[in-house]
Amino acid sequence: MLIPFDKLQAQGNDFVVLQLLHTRESSLPPDALARDICDRRTGVGADGLVLLLADSDADARMLIHNSDGSHALMCGSALRCCASVLYGLSGRTELRIATDSGLKTATVSGRQISVNLGKPVLKEKDIQLEGITGSLVEVGNQHFVSFQTVLKGQELELGPSLERHPRFREGVNVEFVRVISRLELELRVWERGAGATQACGTGAVASVFSGIGKGLLDGQVWVKMPGGAVQVTRLDSGEFLLAGTVEHTFSGVYKWKI
Repeated sequence: MLIPFDKLQAQGNDFVVLQLLHTRESSLPPDALARDICDRRTGVGADGLVLLLADSDADARMLIHNSDGSHALMCGSALRCCASVLYGLSGRTELRIATDSGLKTATVSGRQISVNLGKPVLKEKDIQLEGITGSLVEVGNQHFVSFQTVLKGQELELGPSLERHPRFREGVNVEFVRVISRLELELRVWERGAGATQACGTGAVASVFSGIGKGLLDGQVWVKMPGGAVQVTRLDSGEFLLAGTVEHTFSGVYKWKI
């Protein structure tokens, strides 16, 4: 089977995107396809697979599966990549994208794309697991956010066990955060279903939200990650904007042997 695709990345968080805007459903098995096409040795290589489908109430619907095949409800980096694809197709700079965690809006200004991820929710604070303390934050998906004085590879050491900890029945994204100033923080992430990644959009929002709640950060913060920086802004409404650049890496056709 020949599958046309686009490869995009946002701060190194990379995705294979299938443009399926002619249909609201796909006959492709996304879990199996994600495992194969996202493999960095035998496939295209990516943190996740995105199906961009038609939607009657939005410009498109985003369906995402992690590189291990698991389904993700939300991904801020993938959402910005989808906005980039839709802008390239339509030229529209204001977009509405349906997701499994609700309708999201995006604004495009060149390679800079901003998305509104809504109001994060603090589900539980000061959870002690694996010798560290963190908070559980929901940004359309679940994040365990832990503030540290030094970042020294905790995402590699503790990320795998925290992701699958019995406390989180459906798994969790894990963020380790170091505050640089009230306007800037450093972030390392272990993503559910993808492992250590170069960036995480919802993780950046969850970390800033948690830091504001602790009185450590102001309402507009630069988040530095291994793949680059994004800006997170809290609006007066309590909603959070995530802004950063997106790059179209290449397009191709994947020969899937099923």
